[in-house]
Amino acid sequence: MKGSAGAASKRGKSMTFFASAKALATASAIAIFATGVMAQDVPEVRLQAVAGSLGGVPLMIMEAEGLDEKHGFSGVFELLPSDSAAQNFLIGNSDIAMDNDIIGVAIARAEGFDVTAFYPIGRLYLGIIVPGDSEAETPEDLRGMRVGHFGADSGTTMFIRSIVQEMYGFDVLEEYQFSQLGPAALVPLLEAGDVDAIFNFESYVSEAMLATDGRYLLQAAADYEEFTGGFAPWITNMVAHTSWLQENPELAYGVRAAYDEAVQIMQDSNYEVLREDYISSGLGITSPEVLDVMIENAATYDYFTNVWTPEVIEAAYGFLNGLAEEGRVLTEVPEGVMVRLEDLVGEPGA
Repeated sequence: MKGSAGAASKRGKSMTFFASAKALATASAIAIFATGVMAQDVPEVRLQAVAGSLGGVPLMIMEAEGLDEKHGFSGVFELLPSDSAAQNFLIGNSDIAMDNDIIGVAIARAEGFDVTAFYPIGRLYLGIIVPGDSEAETPEDLRGMRVGHFGADSGTTMFIRSIVQEMYGFDVLEEYQFSQLGPAALVPLLEAGDVDAIFNFESYVSEAMLATDGRYLLQAAADYEEFTGGFAPWITNMVAHTSWLQENPELAYGVRAAYDEAVQIMQDSNYEVLREDYISSGLGITSPEVLDVMIENAATYDYFTNVWTPEVIEAAYGFLNGLAEEGRVLTEVPEGVMVRLEDLVGEPGA
């Protein structure tokens, strides 16, 4: 994206970080007074997500519903521009990022950053979208045709490229005639008929569907799960520096529990909670019609998950190793890209 669907794939220690990248508040305890009595201090956790990305919705729900203090921490929640979010996290300005994918984590670890994904967040709420009158039935039908995307190093394009390569046996970067614009600009491009399809993520997927009576030609999570027999990677994961997890195991478990509850709220409402003003405004959605389409898509494809078993992690490593063998996105898969908290820091309360 997101968003993490668009996380940059090149991160290096020598990179020049944007001076405008905003440092989050430093960790401190907040004294709370109630009926004249000081309450116990609540440890602070700094969490980030990409502004406008669907991956930020769990964070919004945590804040609005007070799930942070319910689960033992005081959250500092920040939504950041996609072009500075990765740098902000890597240099330590947030404790937990909710906008990274496992490809980006693998690249960061290969470049010396001791970061790890310790929980899933967003399933692949992205894919290839075509207008309703398109005759294309599979990605193969787009060979030689005009397709819009927003960068070969974006998470969205990397995932679609990898999935199409594995499922259909060709490289989209070689077979499609690409036009490159920003995610938002791709929607009017498709509506005007200047391209035959676009690669995009939510909420731009729903905007494009509404504008063109369109449909998913490839829904990345659902189609890849059908191909593999049940596994698809994630567009966003909960990611932290390993040292922070080891030093703050109870806080890590608290954040995980708050996220679990946020996901339950979404699923129990069949994603209707996305209509809440604080969410729709946070995503920048001003059209009720776009919101209708997005809620239907989210409910159909179940855009968020908390399934993080040893089996699914093993399958994810297999996915990354396949990319490394091809050498197009990764050249190596370091150890520690993904961990279970139980394996890293022990069971809760241990």
